[in-house]
Amino acid sequence: MTPSRSPLAMLMGLPFVAWVILYCAVTWGIFGALLGAVTPNLRAQMGVSFQQIGWLMALWSAGGAAGSLLGGSIAKRFPPYKLLVGYTVLVVGALVGVLLAPSFGWLALFMVTIATFETALFTLGHGLLAELSDDPELRTRIVSLVDVAYSLGTVLSPLLVAAVLLFSSQWRAPYAAFGLLALGMLVMTLQRTRLRSVGFRVHAVDATESRASHRPLGYAGLLRQPLVRWVLAAGVCSGLTEWGQYFWFVSFATESLGLHEQSARLALGFLMAGMVVGRVWQAFGHSRWSLEQKILRLGTLASLALAAVWFTPAGAPFLWLAVCNFASGLGVSVAFPILLGSALRGFPQEAPRLSALLMIAFTVGAQLAALLMGELAETHGLRAAYATLVLAAVAFVGCVWQLGRLRARMLAGLPA
Repeated sequence: MTPSRSPLAMLMGLPFVAWVILYCAVTWGIFGALLGAVTPNLRAQMGVSFQQIGWLMALWSAGGAAGSLLGGSIAKRFPPYKLLVGYTVLVVGALVGVLLAPSFGWLALFMVTIATFETALFTLGHGLLAELSDDPELRTRIVSLVDVAYSLGTVLSPLLVAAVLLFSSQWRAPYAAFGLLALGMLVMTLQRTRLRSVGFRVHAVDATESRASHRPLGYAGLLRQPLVRWVLAAGVCSGLTEWGQYFWFVSFATESLGLHEQSARLALGFLMAGMVVGRVWQAFGHSRWSLEQKILRLGTLASLALAAVWFTPAGAPFLWLAVCNFASGLGVSVAFPILLGSALRGFPQEAPRLSALLMIAFTVGAQLAALLMGELAETHGLRAAYATLVLAAVAFVGCVWQLGRLRARMLAGLPA
C-alpha cells in the first residue's frame, strides 16, 4: 500500500485482521454511547441515583485504563489471534452478565469488565494496524481508520437505542441488540486460519528514526524519553479538550448562554460531525501539510473555536455555536493517530505500549474534564469552568509545537 492509492484501493488492500479491528472499533463506539442513552430507563427500572450513575462512569473509565495496559503490555507475549479471541469471549461473557445482573453492584462489575476488554481489543488493534506499513504517512492513515470506525459507532449508537426502545422500554434491550454485534465480532476472531499468522514485527531503525530505540524500552524506559513525554502531555490536553466539551457544553450553553436544551444538544452534535470529517480526511484525503503542520494548525483552530464559545455573550444564535463546535471537533479530530504516529517514528517497535500509554493519557484528560471542571463549576460557575477547555487547547498547541522542534532536532541528528 502507498499513500497515493485511492481510498477504495486502500480499503481493499487491508488484510483480514484490519477488518476485525475496525469492526471492534465500531462496536466499542456503540457500547461507549449506550449508557448515556439508556440512563433514564436504567434509573427508573433499577432505582439507582445520579450519584451511582456517576460512580459507574468513573469505574468504567478505570476499566478502560486497565484495558489499555492489557492491550499494550501483554500484546507481544502471546500470539495476537489468541488475545483477540480471549478478549472477545470475555466481552461476550460479561455482556451476558449485564443482561442478567440482579443488582447495581453486579451490573457495575460486568460493565467495567466489558470496558476493560473492549479497550484491550482497541489498544491491541492500534498496535497491529500501526505495523501494517513502514511509511509514516500511510501508517497514520491506517491508524486513523480506527478512529473513523469508532466515530461511526458513536453516531450509530443513539439510533440503535431509539430503534430498540420502540419495541421494548427495558433498559437492557439495547444491550441485547449490542450482544448480536458482539457475537459477530466473536465469529470474526474465531477465523483461526486467517489470523494465526498475524504477529508483531521486529523493526530496524532507519536514518530518520531515533537511535535510542534499538531494543524494547518498556513503559518506564519510554516515559524517560522527551519525545514520549511531550506526546503524552499533548494527549492529556487533547483528552481534556474533547471530553470537556462532551461533558459540559450543553450545561454551559443552557445556563450561561440561554440556549434551549434541545438546541444545545443539537449544537453539540456538530462537534462529532467535525470529528468525523477530520478523521475521514486524515484516513483518505491527501494534504500538502506535513503531519506536524496538520496537527498544529488544527489544534490552533480548536483553540480559537473554544475561545469564541467562551467569549460568546448570552443570546447567541444557534448557528454560531454549531459552527464553533464543528470547528473545535475538526481541530481535535486527528490528535490520537498523529500523536501515536509521532511517537512511533522514534520507537517503532513499541507500538502496543505507546498506544496503551496514549490511551491512558486521553483517559486522564477525560477524568480531569469531569472532576476539575465539575469542581470549578460548583465553586466559580460554568463560565470559569469553561475557561479550562480554552487553556487545555492552548496547552495542546504548545505541546505539539514542542514535538515539532524535537522532530526537527532528530532529523538533524541532534539529541532530543
